[in-house]
Amino acid sequence: MTDHQAKLPLTPRLPAGLLTPVMLRKLAAIAEKYEGIIKIAGNSIVILGLHPEHRAQALGELGLDTQSLAGKAVRSTAVCAGQPHCPRALQDSTRLGLDLDTKFYGTELPGKLRIGVSGCPNGCSEIFVKDIGLYGTAGGYTIIAGGNSGRKAQAGRIVAERVPPAEVIPSIEKIIAYYQTYGQPGERLGQTIDRLGFEDFVACIGIN
Repeated sequence: MTDHQAKLPLTPRLPAGLLTPVMLRKLAAIAEKYEGIIKIAGNSIVILGLHPEHRAQALGELGLDTQSLAGKAVRSTAVCAGQPHCPRALQDSTRLGLDLDTKFYGTELPGKLRIGVSGCPNGCSEIFVKDIGLYGTAGGYTIIAGGNSGRKAQAGRIVAERVPPAEVIPSIEKIIAYYQTYGQPGERLGQTIDRLGFEDFVACIGIN
């Protein structure tokens, strides 16, 4: 194994992509200490180029959990800037994104599942290419399902509109339960929906 091949990335878990200036400086200091490179990736910050022993030390010094970039489970929720930071935000996407992350992150599934939340229809969190996407409107949230930005990219489809914020998590629970029940190993949510039929999916989850 070459020196280049031995180096590993470290992706600290940062729910909703939020961190304080103090933590940002700490990340930079640790990357410098262990001769890593910092990369911004979506709602994550990745420290690249760490030796395996340095990776474990760096994680301990940060005092954070690491986010898995592999595995068949719910990944960290992607969230836009939202209220009160974005004047276009119609709903509190940050609060909802954190609640979704707390509730569902790490839930084992037939395949990986990404959730994105945007405070308005502009969709800064790429909600139409997430397995589950949500965007805020004046009347509540629009829920989208079945998107995928991977090798077999496809846009998700709207399954419910004007969903009150308090009903979003129960609605997402129904979608995830459907996927757990009917998804085949390695299959993304959109592939499960396509295989069984969009109308069947909508009828089964029963979101009004």
